[in-house]
Amino acid sequence: MEELKTCYTLGEALKLYALYSMDLDVERMKIEEIDERGSSRWRG
Repeated sequence: MEELKTCYTLGEALKLYALYSMDLDVERMKIEEIDERGSSRWRG
């Protein structure tokens, strides 16, 4: 297994984690929105 070549400070790592977490939230919200649209079509 290869080790990371780049070292990050704690602040940088926390920012990267925050961006990653926000990206996951956005994707989850998109999926929920698509699900809501799809289920509303079936209800009529």
